Amino acid sequence: MQFKPEAIKERAAMYRGLRGYFETCGYLEVDTPLLTDNPIPESHIELFKTQKVQPDGTSFPLYLIPSPEVWLKMVLASGSSSLYQIGRCFRNGEQVDRWHRNEFTMLEWYGINKSAGENLPVMQEILKITINAVNPEAGKEISGNIREISMDEAFREFAGFSLESALKESGLTGINRTSPDYPASLADISIFFQSRLKEKNLPSGDKERESADDLFHRLFLTFVEEALPADRPLALTHWPAFIPTLARDIPGTPWADRWELYIRGVEVANCYGEETDERLLKKYWENESTEKTDPDFRWPQLIARGMPPCSGTAVGLDRLLALVRGDDSLKGLDLFPIHDNMPR
Repeated sequence: MQFKPEAIKERAAMYRGLRGYFETCGYLEVDTPLLTDNPIPESHIELFKTQKVQPDGTSFPLYLIPSPEVWLKMVLASGSSSLYQIGRCFRNGEQVDRWHRNEFTMLEWYGINKSAGENLPVMQEILKITINAVNPEAGKEISGNIREISMDEAFREFAGFSLESALKESGLTGINRTSPDYPASLADISIFFQSRLKEKNLPSGDKERESADDLFHRLFLTFVEEALPADRPLALTHWPAFIPTLARDIPGTPWADRWELYIRGVEVANCYGEETDERLLKKYWENESTEKTDPDFRWPQLIARGMPPCSGTAVGLDRLLALVRGDDSLKGLDLFPIHDNMPR
């Protein structure tokens, strides 16, 4: 498979521009490990596993990181200023298709004392820098100002109901996820989502197997995501707080401080106002742990007690480069692909 020689120079120019921007803004560039003996537990992500062999022949497992998130947060908790990293990430079990690879490059940055909304102008600058470095003639679907649409607006427009009203009626407004009433509220919103699926003549799901999170994403992927306008970059804001993430809640609302960026209909970036409540961090770790992970419960404690209020954003740089170039897939950006069956 042939790679695109011009894309090598374009990627290098993009990286130079990004590093220059973050340096000007006072962000510290950090280089965290690619191998770990204790990965952050994320039940929906399959990890690449290897073995560290000792001189005496004994061994223990190591994992390639799916993202640098927890290590960057540990650096922040140690007293660092705002920071960023451009690094390789690895996710097993991913189907290799137009927009997915098992190995990819991620830009992740954390701005101290920022909300997710305050990181959107930074994302706009990153987009501008990439366009100037790669394709100054990019059309408005790439270069336009980022449009903001809330999740409730999107569901009203494309799924035909108010997500905010449903969440409020289920008691999911400002409710603490450690509250004894929380499971009943999740059950109520699951019933609501099942009813909406039935109305659309879709399978309503197995209530014993599908969580409220699963049902929400089925509605979102079926009716909302593909209908989102793609005439310019779009930030989908205010995601439901009941979805398990490390984004903090917006007090008094059913929403998390979170947005995702879409360009030409492709998800490119994900941003959180970061959670720092130790109880909620520990609860997340417990819920996401699987038999494949052995989570280090010092992390929630150390992060909660040391990390300042901040917002973190992760950007898939391979996707961003391809989209700004005007490509319809990642094909040709892999210099030495290990898969011969990548889409052409």
